[in-house]
Amino acid sequence: MRRQTLKLAFGLILALLLAACRGAPPGLSAALPGLPPTIMPTLQAASSTATLRPAPTATAVEPSPAATPRPTATPAVTSTPDPFAAISIEALRARSYPGGQITIVRTLEKTPAFTRYLIAYPSDGLRITGVMDIPTGSGPFPVIILNHGYVTPPSVSGTYVGSYADYYARNGYLTISPDYRGYGGSDDGDNPFRIGYVIDVLNLVSSIQTLPQADATRLGMWGHSMGGGVTSYVMVISSQVKAFVLYGAMSADAAVSWHYIKEKFDRGGPDQWARQYGGTPDEIPEAYARISPINYLNYVQAPVSIHHGAADNQVPPVWSADLYKRLQAIGATVEYYTYPGAPHSFQGAAWDLFMQRTLAFFDRYVKAKP
Repeated sequence: MRRQTLKLAFGLILALLLAACRGAPPGLSAALPGLPPTIMPTLQAASSTATLRPAPTATAVEPSPAATPRPTATPAVTSTPDPFAAISIEALRARSYPGGQITIVRTLEKTPAFTRYLIAYPSDGLRITGVMDIPTGSGPFPVIILNHGYVTPPSVSGTYVGSYADYYARNGYLTISPDYRGYGGSDDGDNPFRIGYVIDVLNLVSSIQTLPQADATRLGMWGHSMGGGVTSYVMVISSQVKAFVLYGAMSADAAVSWHYIKEKFDRGGPDQWARQYGGTPDEIPEAYARISPINYLNYVQAPVSIHHGAADNQVPPVWSADLYKRLQAIGATVEYYTYPGAPHSFQGAAWDLFMQRTLAFFDRYVKAKP
């Protein structure tokens, strides 16, 4: 009996193993006939408590973070420097003109009415020479700066403005005629569009206060031809000058003057300026507009007296007529005289009338104390 029971148990175990391998259901009594009923509950309990471990599921592997791309260097944007920036009207108005001590180099001539001297003063690191007339008597005297026109360098300015300066000196004005850079005994220096001359004159304006014989608060300015063009710059830059005389003056439009100098006089300046500053007025008109006093007349504060010979064949009279109309249009104090038959530089009766008119003008706005 025991042997039979062991045999049945062994057979049952073998059957269970085969059933597990084949996936048979846990009801084994039908599949295994002849199995003693007392054994079935034990096997069924063993079968019900058996758990099947699920096959492990694959674990998703997180991808490694992608390498953060390094930003590529953005090329620096370099703007092209503006060569006109330092010589525009706005820049010239914003900068300073300290000038310095006016020194007497030597006495040139002594007359009963005045004494004429050769002088020197500093301008942006340059030594600028000039001629000064000091009236006889006790000062301080009102002052007139006379800006000469074009003569071939290095001529001294006093050689052709001397008669005008002497006339005003005999009538109680201390007069100074600067040579500008490159003229007379002056040092040479950068002078694009002749704005270097403007800088020299503005430094002279500041230097006048170093003269004990001069009343720097009573200052007038006079300019002929190229010197008239220089004076037109001072008109829109300085508030220290109380009155201006323009005499056969060059245009206050830099583009117009550029073309005129190049075409009429065939001088090398315009081509050199165009190369140095990146173009002609036709190529970069907006740049030339920024260095033209004609476009900044709203800055003119002092009275202006304009004079031009109707027979001037050096500087077109129409330029003076146009400037007069523009100044009138903005409400400036301005007067305008034409001289029939008179050339670029007045002589005889035209000269006498011009001097009488300009003396009266300076007496009204410069000599008279407020």
